[in-house]
Amino acid sequence: MTEKSNIRLRYSSVDGCTKKQSFTSLADAQRFAHHWIGPHPEIGRTYAISGDGIGKIEAAGVTLAALFPEPGSRDQVS
Repeated sequence: MTEKSNIRLRYSSVDGCTKKQSFTSLADAQRFAHHWIGPHPEIGRTYAISGDGIGKIEAAGVTLAALFPEPGSRDQVS
């Protein structure tokens, strides 16, 4: 990969599953995060938790608000 990855996400679950991935685009990072914990998680100070409490996303290089925009926002992933 020649482009520098500047968004880093870490997914973890209560059963010990962990996935880390880097992204160069916000849209790709949003798709990853929404796949693992859904588009409207509970947002904490440094993490987002799925509605069922099983999965967690931690992010570097992007805000949680950018990863999980409000419904109807122009930043929302299709």
